[in-house]
Amino acid sequence: MEFTAAEARLIRECEELASLTAASDWLEGPQFGKNADGLLVWSFVLLAGDHRVPLRLVFPALFPDLPPFVLPADSSVRLSQHQYGEGGELCLQYRPDNWHPDCKSADVVRSAKALLEATPKDDSFSDVESAHPADLPSLLSGCSRRFMLPPDTARLLRLRLAGHVTDLRITVERRVETSEVLVARIATIGLGYGQVEPDDGPGIGGSWVHGILFRLPDIRKIPDLPPNELAILLYRYLPPRLRGWIEAAADMFVVISNGRREILLRILHNGSKRRIDLFHTFEPPKARERRVQGNMFRESNICIVGAGSLGSKVAASLAREGVAQFMLLDNDVLWSDNLVRNELDEMDVGHHKAISLKHRLLRINPAVKVGALGMSLTSQLSVQNIAQLSEIISSCDLVIDTTADSGVFRMAAAICTQKRKPLVWGRVYAGGLGGLIARSIPSEDPPPLIAASQLRAWCDEKGMAPPEGREHNYGVQGDDDDEPLFASDGDVGVIANRLARHALDALTTTELKVHPEPAYFIGLRKGWIFDHPFDTHPVIFAPLEGWEKGSTSCAEEGVERVMAHLGVQDDA
Repeated sequence: MEFTAAEARLIRECEELASLTAASDWLEGPQFGKNADGLLVWSFVLLAGDHRVPLRLVFPALFPDLPPFVLPADSSVRLSQHQYGEGGELCLQYRPDNWHPDCKSADVVRSAKALLEATPKDDSFSDVESAHPADLPSLLSGCSRRFMLPPDTARLLRLRLAGHVTDLRITVERRVETSEVLVARIATIGLGYGQVEPDDGPGIGGSWVHGILFRLPDIRKIPDLPPNELAILLYRYLPPRLRGWIEAAADMFVVISNGRREILLRILHNGSKRRIDLFHTFEPPKARERRVQGNMFRESNICIVGAGSLGSKVAASLAREGVAQFMLLDNDVLWSDNLVRNELDEMDVGHHKAISLKHRLLRINPAVKVGALGMSLTSQLSVQNIAQLSEIISSCDLVIDTTADSGVFRMAAAICTQKRKPLVWGRVYAGGLGGLIARSIPSEDPPPLIAASQLRAWCDEKGMAPPEGREHNYGVQGDDDDEPLFASDGDVGVIANRLARHALDALTTTELKVHPEPAYFIGLRKGWIFDHPFDTHPVIFAPLEGWEKGSTSCAEEGVERVMAHLGVQDDA
């Protein structure tokens, strides 16, 4: 019988394990077999001092490119702190990060012996140093209950009077994969007039639960004990009257502080039975400013018309860039077939896009202020409602139209021209061929409608109109059914990213602009005017006048002038 190179290597390894057993007095009961996954397993008993440890050496499917690994025979046993959980593999000298095919399986078995001999029989920590960096993510990977406590929040907790109880609001974010993971954060400290919301607090998310803070009456040391023992001890630290109140409340989150360290307990009662869960307290890394232009846009107020695929991505990108005030307009509802491109997800299906996008932005930046209206600039609304929308839009620093609806664009352009507000707009062309991003800034560019006509004239000179697809008569939801939405999510994302950058440029000074020209046709594949992917055509507008300097709406001074011309006296 002929064997492959991997099979021949495996046979040699097994023979060397047999030789190691024959030459050693610390190996017993060796036996080869297969596990439930069809992998070759060598079962044996290792003698570590006077301690007999049943183990299994498993050869992975990618052996010899990956090393064999050692597990306790009992899947519930924890043999060492250098082990990946109960029943998990031992972290030995030979691991995937330093394994070389010249190493031997017998070396792995010897490494297991050295580790277990260095582990005290009383289950305390061994003196074997970890070969892995003690980074926070690795530490948290073994903690299913986590209490995230930033320094500023901890400082506020420690200002509370010792021996007193303070009400807390806590958010608990729950994730369930192979196991349940809970992340708790302090939302507010105190109630009513004395309520404090930490600046580095929890944000928006998870479920809100009631909790309490108890400051120990003296600076008592919180001992380093196993979680179950520490939880019971800390519960006993609470005054009897407080424990009775907690038992009456059935379930309670309790933060215990000694002024230097904080521990979160979740106390559950089921009849006469009590269960206490201890959360692992950790300090998150210090936040670093990663935005290209820092907090330049935190005072900017942006109105986004359209919360479809393009608008939702633009809004999310701007929120990450630090824009802290938004007004969202869209009268459409999210459906399942929108999820292939929209920033929203299955949790939002059946809800209005604008309202759902508001909550999405709050998840990105809890400090953001977002207004959202399920209305359209061209819906069958009363004239008064349209006028109110006009005032809302004009209160913003910048308007972005992402609808690809000509009626919406005309209305937004009219409002921006009258109120002298910059307008930015974008389009994704049919099939993801490419797109358009454009801006019209007072004192720099022609008004939006004139700028749009110049873009059409530019295309006419090329002899081909852009493949924009069909348009609907009403509403910003036209974006959802038209041909441009057959573009891929990646295609829409490219145009959305550049449109967001174009919007930020409209809020910055000329020297800080990334896009020097006011409009760009951006190609994503060959076709129309594009010779290749990312073939970009900038457009410079002709310097035409059109912005009405210092104009006011017809509802103000203009009405008075008209009345004066007509000889009508104002007797209001």
